[in-house]
Amino acid sequence: MSLEVQCFNCNGKFTLEHSDPQYAKIKTKQTKYYVCKSCNSSIKGEAIKQTGFDPKLLDPKGYDKLVP
Repeated sequence: MSLEVQCFNCNGKFTLEHSDPQYAKIKTKQTKYYVCKSCNSSIKGEAIKQTGFDPKLLDPKGYDKLVP
């Protein structure tokens, strides 16, 4: 089963497959907004550039401390 969605940022139309991480959130109405992969990476890149903070530096175990 798939869902037809529209990107919140670029307004492009996409088909979400069951395996997509955003599928469950939209299907269960946890959110009504979808952001396509292209816009997601663009927004993430801009945020890293503006803040100078790379989320890859977060501790993978979830302790929210910077890893050298």
